[in-house]
Amino acid sequence: MATAGARELTIELTEGEYVAARGKTAVTWLIKLNDAWVHLSEWPGAEVERCQTKSGMVWQNLTRLTVPAGAQLTRVESRPAPYIRKDALDYLKSAPKVARQVFRQEFRVGPRGDLIRAG
Repeated sequence: MATAGARELTIELTEGEYVAARGKTAVTWLIKLNDAWVHLSEWPGAEVERCQTKSGMVWQNLTRLTVPAGAQLTRVESRPAPYIRKDALDYLKSAPKVARQVFRQEFRVGPRGDLIRAG
């Protein structure tokens, strides 16, 4: 947890949706504000800039934040589930599988404004 009086640093994070096999991949960031995890755009003073889309992008944002050193962040990536070969009647045997995979990585802001993987 960041201490009161910790050095303030400006960081930039990118999030968006990107074309992937069998759907799209979404990348979002959460930051710990007091006792809650909030989306980057809810951080006080956050500046969100819409980026120009390129091939393979649905949308992309660049967010600038001023945070104390030691701030906690979580990167959330949601991808389409891998293709599983099935028999034509498999849907009768079991409940449908989850169509997405979600990966979370936790980071903290280092003393120079770099992201350090927590673990």
